[in-house]
Amino acid sequence: MNARPSMELVCQTGRFLLLVVVLGLLAWAGVGCQRPAGPAGQKYHCPMHPTYITDRPGDCPICGMRLVPIKDVATAGPAGGDSSGHEPSAALAHIQPGQFYCPMHPEVVQDGPGRCPKCDMHLVEKKADEGRPDQPPAPPAWAKTVPGRTMIHLSPEKRQLIGLTLAPVERRRLVRTLRTAAVVEHDETRFYRVAPRFAGWVRKLYVNFTGAPVERGQPMLRVYSPELYAAQNDYLVAWRAWQQLPPDAHAETRAAARALWEAARLRLELLEMEETEIRALEERGQAAAEIEFRAPVSGHVVQKRVVEGQAFQGGETLLEVADLSRLWLRAFVFEMDLPRIAVGQPALVRFPQWPDRTYPARVSFVYPHIEPRTRRAELRLELDNPRHEIRPDMWADVELVLDAGERLAVPASALIDTGLRMVAFVDRGDGHLEPREVQVGWRTEDFYEVRSGLAEGERVVTRALFLVDAESQLKAAMAAMGAHAH
Repeated sequence: MNARPSMELVCQTGRFLLLVVVLGLLAWAGVGCQRPAGPAGQKYHCPMHPTYITDRPGDCPICGMRLVPIKDVATAGPAGGDSSGHEPSAALAHIQPGQFYCPMHPEVVQDGPGRCPKCDMHLVEKKADEGRPDQPPAPPAWAKTVPGRTMIHLSPEKRQLIGLTLAPVERRRLVRTLRTAAVVEHDETRFYRVAPRFAGWVRKLYVNFTGAPVERGQPMLRVYSPELYAAQNDYLVAWRAWQQLPPDAHAETRAAARALWEAARLRLELLEMEETEIRALEERGQAAAEIEFRAPVSGHVVQKRVVEGQAFQGGETLLEVADLSRLWLRAFVFEMDLPRIAVGQPALVRFPQWPDRTYPARVSFVYPHIEPRTRRAELRLELDNPRHEIRPDMWADVELVLDAGERLAVPASALIDTGLRMVAFVDRGDGHLEPREVQVGWRTEDFYEVRSGLAEGERVVTRALFLVDAESQLKAAMAAMGAHAH
């Protein structure tokens, strides 16, 4: 029995709330009873957004500022400006040149300087050419218009109010410091393996642990090989036959003996006997049962795969030795920076454990591949390490100085990146600011290279740029709405 009256009460309350919302929207739009029309023919506008003009008093829907009446309606167009979309002059038409007025309240006018009684702002003097609806100059033929934006006009007072600053488009040297990370690696050209070309046994191991330092020429291991022993005996036989050949021997005999000797010598060389060891064999006149392998470079043992008494086959790797006097650094850069890096480019290397030291290096190679997951390219730098204090697999910080030379440039603060294009606002010299689409190239921390869209000597907005851009988009949108309305 009580459910029906409750439902009716809820419906009545809902209708009442809906009526309140509708009336509020109508009042905000300027068509409700809360906002009566002004005197017949009277127009109102916002001092900060003069393009907003209405025939009813109230507040600006953009900034909330109180609308002020326009004294001279005849100078205002139907959309609050001229057909070109520029700022109207009606707000200042009633002020004579030389008089002082308040930029926030143009109805406050007096013959001398002072302060506005409404906002306490300093009054400004109206110039002789201020407020004239002059047509702005046409943009250059090569300038690209920007969709959704239009040229605007800002008076000197408004520019000072928003803190607008300009900077010239000029040629300057563009230098950028690219910072990246790198990992230390062995120099692959200074990496050696001890792999005998004959089979045998390890009789003595002088370097018996991984990481052991070695000096060039230092004995590392002594081996015995029946194959090498037989080759030494064959060489001694051939060498003695050549040495004992009589001087009056036949030419063919001498040639055969020399060929036999050279073949035996070549066999020893192919088995990796050095010249000094062959001469020692000739002086000794007796084959050595064992032979020593010496360190080819100064460095350290990277891998040890043998122990004393172990048998090995020909070609088997017993030890690996790396030279640490020169190392490689594998650095990583994004693929977008790759075209700006060249072989031979100098770099500075720092290590976290020695923050006060810098090591000079150079780019020696650019790897011809891109890492697919991280989209990074890889560089190789060469670094001298005479004291062997830098070790493989260390992390390093690398600084590459990228010098593009002298190019036409604009400050980075003068461009707005919309995602589709770069936009700048150019000062035309008569108070008008023109939006331009700019094609950019090199980028440093503070400047962009200009490839098209701006000319040398033009001045662009660098501060209050987003306020200027918002005003330009607002005027373009309002002009489009006016065009659709008509």
